[in-house]
Amino acid sequence: MDDKGYYFYDRNQSISISEHDLVGKEMDEIEGFFSTYPVDRLHPTERIYVLKKCLFGMIKLKLHLYLNEDTVYDYSIKM
Repeated sequence: MDDKGYYFYDRNQSISISEHDLVGKEMDEIEGFFSTYPVDRLHPTERIYVLKKCLFGMIKLKLHLYLNEDTVYDYSIKM
């Protein structure tokens, strides 16, 4: 991925969180930052959010959150 970082905002656009701050957070803490993004996959160990769609939805930029007991231990941003 490129060097730019991704920032996510809460529903009111008043609080932001960096992609690097996601690790170690519980889903209850950060769920409000992803309320505007559609969920592609909801699983106890992984959640995938669609950040952006290109070419009529054929290409998607996705945030993969990997969970252990509802705590994020890793993430990746992929096409």
